[in-house]
Amino acid sequence: ITLGDASRGRVVFEGKGDCARCHRVGGRGPRVAPELTAIGRMRPPSAIRRSILDPTGSMRPINRTVQLVTADGTQVAGRRLNEDTYTVQLIDEEERLRSFDKADLREFTVLTESPMPSYAEDLNAQELADLLAYLVSLKG
Repeated sequence: ITLGDASRGRVVFEGKGDCARCHRVGGRGPRVAPELTAIGRMRPPSAIRRSILDPTGSMRPINRTVQLVTADGTQVAGRRLNEDTYTVQLIDEEERLRSFDKADLREFTVLTESPMPSYAEDLNAQELADLLAYLVSLKG
C-alpha cells in the first residue's frame, strides 16, 4: 500500500472524488454515507483502499442501502443503521432517522450494490495514494 500526501488527499476528497457530498468528517458533511471521522483508526489502509476501488465488494452489511414500501404505499430508501428481527432503522436520503416495524411493511429489500462509485478508473495512482493517506490520517 502506497500512502501519498494527506493534505493533497483532502483536496481529492473534497474536489475530484466528491466524497464530501455523501460522507461526513469531523462534524461536517451529510450523514447519508458512513461517517469517516475515525476511519483511519477503525480500518487498516488495505481495507480503505479496497473500499475506494471496489465499494460493492468491500461493503459492510450494516451499511447496505435498503428500500422499503410502507403499508400505505410510501417508498423509502436509505442507509441501514440498525436492524433486528422486528424493526429496521435507517437514515433516509434527506438525512432523517427513520424506524419501521417490519410487520407493517409491504416490501423490504436490502440492496447488494453500493451506491458509492468505484474510483479505480477515476483516480490516477498519485491521487489514490494521496486520498488513502488522508483517510488513514482520520483518527477521530
